[in-house]
Amino acid sequence: MNGQERLAMQSRTWLLEALFTLMQQQNYNEITVKEIAEQAQLSRRTFYRSFKSKDLLLDYYADQLIKKYIAQLQSLEISKMNFEQVLIVFFEFWWPEREKIRILINQNLFIFFLSRMSPQASNLYRDFKAPWHIEGSATEIEYIMSFSVGGFWNILNTWLAKKQPEEPQIMVQTLLKGLNKISQH
Repeated sequence: MNGQERLAMQSRTWLLEALFTLMQQQNYNEITVKEIAEQAQLSRRTFYRSFKSKDLLLDYYADQLIKKYIAQLQSLEISKMNFEQVLIVFFEFWWPEREKIRILINQNLFIFFLSRMSPQASNLYRDFKAPWHIEGSATEIEYIMSFSVGGFWNILNTWLAKKQPEEPQIMVQTLLKGLNKISQH
């Protein structure tokens, strides 16, 4: 990565930070690109070099997180992975983002993530193979991914909306306990 690319990446980071700072104080729909740029101490021109709108800034944030999450899942050894490990990775990954996710939930913007996470709407999953669907047809994989994404998104939406969300390890144990009860019936 050359200096210009690093500067562009740093500008995108500052713009994201500025947007989240502003969303703590006012409604997303009322925030202007000018305000985001000023909060980031950048010009509007710099904003528009990277993003055509503030919605695309949110899409960028969602895509970056989802890419990092998928990369983290793919770094695990699939042959030794079980559902508990998937849950641990899931909750530990999203925990550091809890404040930003909570802001999005409070602004009714977390739905952006669901649309970005959807296997049908995103090419982020194109090469992703989760351990619970290594074998199967494209249709089976699509259904399992849709089921998984919807469930995980709803858990995030419920968990991180809280002012004091439970620690990741508590969430893992809660889900395992609940799923175990369901499977026994």
